[in-house]
Amino acid sequence: MNAEQLQAFLHQGIAASAALRIEVTACSPQAVEMLMPFAQNHNHKNTTFGGSMALAATLCGWAMVHVRCPEAAGNIVIQESRMRYLKPGTGDLRVVSRAPEEAAWDKCCEMLRRHGKGKIELVSELWYGEVLTAEFYGKYVALA
Repeated sequence: MNAEQLQAFLHQGIAASAALRIEVTACSPQAVEMLMPFAQNHNHKNTTFGGSMALAATLCGWAMVHVRCPEAAGNIVIQESRMRYLKPGTGDLRVVSRAPEEAAWDKCCEMLRRHGKGKIELVSELWYGEVLTAEFYGKYVALA
């Protein structure tokens, strides 16, 4: 799956991703990167809206699971999450979710095959230029 295919899948299946104009800029088994445009995602203080940041971070992790667990066919949910807002963003944000070590994926995929449900914890980071604005921690569940 390439970035354009992933973006089309997300925009079709998760309407908020299209409404907020979140764009997939890179997609591989190692990482998913997205761009969250400031124009659609700022607040009355002219900084990035925290709700948009949480959605983008959740979406980026969700997309990472979708890329790594195609056998789930998009049947993925977020079970737990935690967000740390570190610095305000005042422009477009780059959202990155990197794959944890292979052992974690192997365990998730094995659970999915054996029990119809695989779990994985991921981190997504939100960057404004070289400034880390937020960190998101999520536990995702892929279902058969």
